[in-house]
Amino acid sequence: QDTLRDEPIDYAPGDIFFGLDMQPQVQVAQGVFYQDLRRQGVYVQFAVYDLLCVLMPQYFNEGAADGHTEWLKVVAESDGAICISNAAADELSDWVRENSPPRQRPFNINWFHLGADVDNSAPSKGLPAEAKTELNQISQSISFLMVGTLEPRKGHMQGLEAFEQLWQTDQDVSLIIVGKQGWMVVELIEKLRASPELNKRLFWLDSISDEYLEKVYAASTCLIAASYGEGFGLPLIEAAQHKLPIIARDIPVFHEVAGEHAYYFTGKKPDTIAKAISTWLGLYQNDQHPKSDAMPWLTWKEGANQLGNILLKKH
Repeated sequence: QDTLRDEPIDYAPGDIFFGLDMQPQVQVAQGVFYQDLRRQGVYVQFAVYDLLCVLMPQYFNEGAADGHTEWLKVVAESDGAICISNAAADELSDWVRENSPPRQRPFNINWFHLGADVDNSAPSKGLPAEAKTELNQISQSISFLMVGTLEPRKGHMQGLEAFEQLWQTDQDVSLIIVGKQGWMVVELIEKLRASPELNKRLFWLDSISDEYLEKVYAASTCLIAASYGEGFGLPLIEAAQHKLPIIARDIPVFHEVAGEHAYYFTGKKPDTIAKAISTWLGLYQNDQHPKSDAMPWLTWKEGANQLGNILLKKH
């Protein structure tokens, strides 16, 4: 049986090794090799997307934090890291300062922003048979959209319970959840499926295509970004591309991405989101809500250029 074979890489002093993909088990196993590269004059860096497993272990499966920590140790032994946001870079700086031994050479931490022009990636296509009906229902109501894998960190449970409060007070608003089922969300899934509002004022669109997601953004009224922590926050940019207003949790990375172009809330209880939505609706009805139309964002080409400039600058 034929198998793909990789040729050994040839390297020399002054070369750059950049670990763009996060493969904790592989990269931990190759820690000695990276140090050999460094001894031979190769500059070794890694991309760091977030430290969420380590900073918020309660939202991840058992053992996730340990694996991520071992990977971070390998990263911290290299020459530097490039994070996908300034907020993630600040978190990595704090972690390195608290957890890494003294070094002879500096550990350089930089950051860039991801691109967000989905049309220039490889967008998935296809619409389900019920798409037209769902889109009509979404567009005919005041619809709030949550986008992302269903996992505890994303704040879906808090969001759903907030809407249950709003429905009990006869607020005619809809909640649209887009994302596949992740981990530690059995209770959330049961609550979603048992809701009397399911497919009426509550929709869970599981594993939909990029094409359908674009149409859902266009049909919705506002994005809710309720994550307790993120490495970046791509849905905020996707919302801005559709001129969709944003209600976001008050965390540093969302301020970095959205700035003054979002309405922010704090607190982890359902009523904090419910109150934020009620306040936002008052602003929205008077056209006084923060608007995302002018929110800046990068294309993938611009993001890649940013990354390339950081990688190739004199170190």
